[in-house]
Formats: sequence, C-alpha cells, structure tokens
Amino acid sequence: MKFRFYSILVCLLGTLALNAQDIHFSQFYSSPLTLNPALTGNFNGFYRVSFIYRNQWPGLTSNNPAFSTPSVSADVSLLKDKIKHGALGVGLCFFNDQQNGKTFTQNQILLSLAYNMGFGSKSQFQLGIGLQGGIAMHKLDFSKFQFNDGFDVNGNYDASYNGETFNPGSKIKGVFNAGIFAKYDFYKGMRVYAGYAFNNATNYKQDFLANSAVYRLPFRSTVHGGFEFDIKDKGVLIPGVLYMGQAKANEVNFGLTGGVHVIKDPAKRATLYLGLWNRMNTGNYTLIPKIGFEWKGFRAGFAYDVHLGKQYKDYKNIGGKLPQGFEITLSYVGNLFTPKEDNYLFNPRY
Repeated sequence: MKFRFYSILVCLLGTLALNAQDIHFSQFYSSPLTLNPALTGNFNGFYRVSFIYRNQWPGLTSNNPAFSTPSVSADVSLLKDKIKHGALGVGLCFFNDQQNGKTFTQNQILLSLAYNMGFGSKSQFQLGIGLQGGIAMHKLDFSKFQFNDGFDVNGNYDASYNGETFNPGSKIKGVFNAGIFAKYDFYKGMRVYAGYAFNNATNYKQDFLANSAVYRLPFRSTVHGGFEFDIKDKGVLIPGVLYMGQAKANEVNFGLTGGVHVIKDPAKRATLYLGLWNRMNTGNYTLIPKIGFEWKGFRAGFAYDVHLGKQYKDYKNIGGKLPQGFEITLSYVGNLFTPKEDNYLFNPRY
C-alpha cells in the first residue's frame, strides 16, 4: 500500500513524542528551573528572570518547526537577612513544547520552592533542596495523523476508515518534581558542584487513544555537575556533564566552556564565553558549539546543535535535511538592595 511521505514522518515524530516527551536543552544551566528545582533562588541577587528558546530540526518537515520549546521563568531569593549564609527561593516557570507544527503540544506551569544554605565563613559549602509542582496540559491534533486502515487501493485517504478511537480535547495532569544541589569551594577560585533532580513523580497516564493500553509518563532522573577554575583575572574554565535517564532512554551531555574577561574590573566585569559540548544517546551523537556573554547581571547565550550518527543517516536516506537545532537564552539577575557579602549563593553557568 502506498503511503504519503509526510504521513510516515508525522507518525515517526508522534512515536518520538510518546516515548520521550520530556524536554531537554543544550544550555541547560540557562534554564535552571526546568533543570533542577533546587536551583530556585540559587543566585547572588534578589530576583532573576530567565528565557530560553529551542528550535530543533527547522525545515525538516512542511509543518515547521519540527520541535520548538520556549520557556520563561522568574524566581526570587528571599530572607537573606534572616537566614545566615542562606536563602529561601520561590519561583514560577512556564514552558511550551510543540512537535511537528503543533501536532503535539505540551504546556507546563510549575511553582518551585527551595531552601539554600551555605556553610563556612564564606559559604565554601552550599546545599540546596527544592520541590516543584504544577500542571501539565497536553493536546494531540489527530487531524494530522493518517493510519494504515484509512488508505484505499489507489492511495487515497479516508479518515472515517482509520479504525482508531480518540480521546479528544486537552489533557490536564498534575506534575511533581524534586531536587538537590551542592557546591564546594575547595581552593581559591576553584569549585566543584553537582545536582540531582527527580521528575514526573506523579507518573501520570497518557490516554489519547481510547482503545490502547494505558501509557504512563516514565520517571526521569537528571544528574548534572561541573567544575569552575578561575584563572586569576583573565578568565574561567568550566568543564561539565549532564546525564538524563527516562525508561530505557539515556542521554549524556559533556563538554568544556571557556570564558575570557574582556573587562577585568570586578565591578564592571564582562566575560565572553566559547564552548564545545557533546550529546550522546542510543545510536545518536550531537556536536554543540556554544557562545555566551555576561555583563554584570545580564547573560546571553547561543548554542547550535549538529545531529550526527544514526539521526543523520536516517534522514539522509529519506531525502531529508541535516537535522540541526539552535537555542537562544537571555537572563538577568537584579537587586532591590545592596546584598551582604556573606550571603553569596553560587549560580552555575553555561
């Protein structure tokens, strides 16, 4: 039986959506509240606003973009005058994930709460614990799917013969996540940090097809960490790693980012960052160059994904373009008052 190319591709992307619905970012530290709720309020300031936009595989399908994910978050670091070397973090995060021209759409609104505590005269050791809860809203546009039973011998499609029964409308589910984060300054200008996040604790079910087995969104574990090496007043080196595991799918990100202080005065410091990272999962490999700029409380970043390995071979065989993606990030950390030096909280970057 003859299938139309776009119907095959839609079903392929739909399969990816059902088996790996959780979002991911190449610049994961630029979206702290989607990475780990323990990072809520974990910065040297009073408030932080963050924005990230990911566009994956643009131009690959007629329904552009194939995958796109914008996210915005805001959090505050409270009670620094009450908690010695610590703070209470409160934040709100929203993200929208669209796949194959809104064939599948997911929106999440999440409220985060974290307790961050520093130990030592200069908070050499820092520990944060965070909780996050909210709602997830999912919608699947069944008009963009074509099934085998709907085609006649001439290759014409009639949706009334597809043999599938749908549960229409948007699905609203409860979401709960938790995390922990730790940092240790083991030498002047040198620190190590690591975090763990547990997502999808509600294990909510996906029930778009009425006559199919119940599918529950799998738990996801995220481990992230890195080092920072300050090179006097010249710059900084930041090697890091991230691991994500969900059901039988695993993903590893690792790389190195280097920063050069183009303005060395600490009060007016500006830093230019360049990085090269890698993403590896089953049969696939992605090379990720990054560039970023930081000046006072402003941060901006750009990452470009070049998908190689199995992904490249699969889409080359069906005449598709080289699967690529890009991300844009912006954030600002501000103060409403002059912060105390002994309340410094470390904020991972790039």
